Amino acid sequence: MTVHRMPVVVGVDESDGADQALTWAAEEARSRGVGLRLVCAYGGEFSYAGLTLFGNFPVPDLAGAGKATADLLAKAAARVAERTPEVEVVTEAVEDDAAQALIEESANASLMVLGSRHRGGTGSVVLGSVSSAVAAQAACPVVVLRGPAGLAAEHAQVVVGVDGRPSSEKVLAFAFDYASRHAAPLHAVLCWHPDRLAEMKWRAQQPAPAEAEAWLSEALAGWRERYPDVTVHSGVERQHPVDALVEASNGQDLLVVGSRGRHGLTGAVLGSVSQGVLHHANCPVAVLHSAPGSD
Repeated sequence: MTVHRMPVVVGVDESDGADQALTWAAEEARSRGVGLRLVCAYGGEFSYAGLTLFGNFPVPDLAGAGKATADLLAKAAARVAERTPEVEVVTEAVEDDAAQALIEESANASLMVLGSRHRGGTGSVVLGSVSSAVAAQAACPVVVLRGPAGLAAEHAQVVVGVDGRPSSEKVLAFAFDYASRHAAPLHAVLCWHPDRLAEMKWRAQQPAPAEAEAWLSEALAGWRERYPDVTVHSGVERQHPVDALVEASNGQDLLVVGSRGRHGLTGAVLGSVSQGVLHHANCPVAVLHSAPGSD
């Protein structure tokens, strides 16, 4: 099993999404046997997820904002103490841009947890600019609460997207470790080239080639041996990865995907698949970056 030493860090503000992230992060810290660090930034050019404590002041009252932020963190810490008293909690109010503060915090975290902002006019959860920036540039895995996790009583699964890149091993390690600690089944999805002729109704959907199924089975073999307690399902889907992963993750516990390395210009934006699932998934999403130059 993976050994977790560094704390879980969670971004805190006044939004409903942040409270959901706080609850999820506290439970994950308990499961990992590590501390929980609550971070709230104020006074920067942008606020985390629309923090409105001082948003109406023409010139920010930083002293007042700092006091309000400290109060907000104290209330959040009290909620954690009530729900998961065994988790050690520390708080940090940072006078900085929220995204930058959280990215810096990620260097000393085992996991970063963030909430989505709110629901838009169509009922979909909006991915805030801070969540998007942190997911793209954090030094540790990032979980964004895109929606509530599925219920264990309903056999909610951990869904993991697998591809042929070396970073898949890191993604699988995270997914299997999480599934094992939470006694959840795991569903590994490999997306093969879509059948365009079938999409145009010119023929019936053709199955993925046998070698794709064989590759996926081989990629999972070592992890099945390492985690015999995890029930594993797998499948090859002939769909665009975003469509297939979002569909597979509906109502599930967690969706785990990889993204490109955090170097050069690639660190400024998420890859198309990780960005797509972060905008459209309805369950918590974990994004893992590969090491620079590994893809």
